[in-house]
Amino acid sequence: MPLAGLADSAQDLQTLVQQKKFRSAIQSGEKLLAQHPQWPEVKFLTAFAYQMNRQADRAETLYRQLISQYPKLPEPKNNLAMIYQARGDYDAASKLLVEAIETHKSYATVYQNLSRIYTGIASEAYRRALSESIEPAKYTHKIELSALSQLDIPVETATAESLIAKQSQGNGSPQDLARALKNQVKQWARAWSDKDFTTYTSFYSTDHRPNFKTHSGWIEYRRQRIMRPGFIKIGVSDIQIRAHNNIRAIIVFKQSFDSPSYSDRVLKRLGFKRVGKHWKIIEERVLSVL
Repeated sequence: MPLAGLADSAQDLQTLVQQKKFRSAIQSGEKLLAQHPQWPEVKFLTAFAYQMNRQADRAETLYRQLISQYPKLPEPKNNLAMIYQARGDYDAASKLLVEAIETHKSYATVYQNLSRIYTGIASEAYRRALSESIEPAKYTHKIELSALSQLDIPVETATAESLIAKQSQGNGSPQDLARALKNQVKQWARAWSDKDFTTYTSFYSTDHRPNFKTHSGWIEYRRQRIMRPGFIKIGVSDIQIRAHNNIRAIIVFKQSFDSPSYSDRVLKRLGFKRVGKHWKIIEERVLSVL
């Protein structure tokens, strides 16, 4: 299967997961894994689908394989910790979450999950101390952990240059294209700040519809958010370009958002896909709050 076909298949699998079509995701994931058993994104999404479909044993097997192959990935450890916690094995769950934090300190979800386990254990110990109860601990049902549904592959040694070298089809020098990609992120932020809605939405792929049935539905939602009265100011900094294959790029940066009623600072990721001679946003995700 060509490289582009592989990437599209992974994206289709991600879409099934986002739409909570877990049975279909399992079938598609297993089919892809039969052809490419070491594909980490597909293995993770398939494990997640098994987990959400209440097939924890199968999910555990795939998560363990990922942890063995890629020990620095936090997402499989976080989700496997959820399985252990549901079984009442808090020591194992806590250990995995601590390891996930040690390898990736920007994941707010992992911190929150570990905090919930510790808080639950402490609350139960306090309750038992006051009541002198000899009943088994029951805090398992009071702790709800959050899953991670996307895999963030670590930065490779080569970044923009490795992506550009693979393309080499009239796109100019590696430095030129790297500069162009970073500049595109800045222009996207400027259009957002200026409320130039037509320009802002032109940066996105027509397939981009996160949690919406159609792209036009997402467009209308963004129009209502961006074009309401009041200024907005978007700043971007520390832009880093990461390569996955010759038609996709991952760009990670710090984003500031300011308006009369709300402000925040986040670490954000934009996924780009090459469409003809242009790069279009196909994914937008907040990685952590700064």
